[in-house]
Amino acid sequence: RTTYQNASGQGNWNIHPAFYYDGDSTTGTQLAGFWVAKYEMSMETNGANTNTNSESIGNVATSSTIKVVSKPGVIIWRFITMNNMFNNSLNYDTNSLNNSSLDSHLMKNMEWGAVAYLTHSKYGRNGTKITFNSNTSAYTAGGSGATAHTNVLQSTTGNCYGIFDMNGGASYTLASHVKGANNSYIVNLVNADNKYKEVYDSTSSTSDYAKMNGIRSYGDALYETSSACILSAIGTASSWHSGISGYFASSWFVFSRGGYWGNGNNVGVFAFGRDTGKPATYYSFRVTLWNN
Repeated sequence: RTTYQNASGQGNWNIHPAFYYDGDSTTGTQLAGFWVAKYEMSMETNGANTNTNSESIGNVATSSTIKVVSKPGVIIWRFITMNNMFNNSLNYDTNSLNNSSLDSHLMKNMEWGAVAYLTHSKYGRNGTKITFNSNTSAYTAGGSGATAHTNVLQSTTGNCYGIFDMNGGASYTLASHVKGANNSYIVNLVNADNKYKEVYDSTSSTSDYAKMNGIRSYGDALYETSSACILSAIGTASSWHSGISGYFASSWFVFSRGGYWGNGNNVGVFAFGRDTGKPATYYSFRVTLWNN
């Protein structure tokens, strides 16, 4: 489990909010743990990796023939709406579908924050930035086939046991949106059970850093890891490890993290931006799993 020091700073420690069923340490049920897909998600059609290089291919629901998988050295699932990201993640393995003790869902901002803290700690990279997945052909772990197995510095632990594609690859659209969000691409997220999402309490369009401070959530690795909140020229990036930092804006209601292959060095686990939920070549997703 990940823990973080409480506000008193007196050596008392709280369990990270990602380890509560609904993200609320005061009312929520504590989890035994949660699992994060090792690689960015990919599509398989009848068992073969599918190059989702257009909306007609990528923006589909899973089925008996189309599966969402997490594998090294294959092409990332892109050109998919938030609606299908959300449903495909939920349908990966849930209580309601399989009567199991597992509960899959689209990764939330708080869960990303827990991974980011561990990555930065002595249990991960100990302050060293993850090597950038700059592969413009959108392969998980930075290369096709066996190449992926040699790119261990692209993981959160610097070896084969860590989580890959947290810096570069495609940018992650997360199950976290601003209050009042409303468009056809994100309706499944907006209408979802609260345990599967996070809602940031800000109804105005803003890139103001002080506003982010006012609605911040402890544990999401945003406010304390950035010195400003702007998404303009790449050179103005202001998050740790020179990551881009952009809060919600008009029609951009959903959080994205990590950055994509076209952002150069201004990406990483502390980089954050925003998404509309529309299909695009540079947005993808990751499944996480609770053990109830």
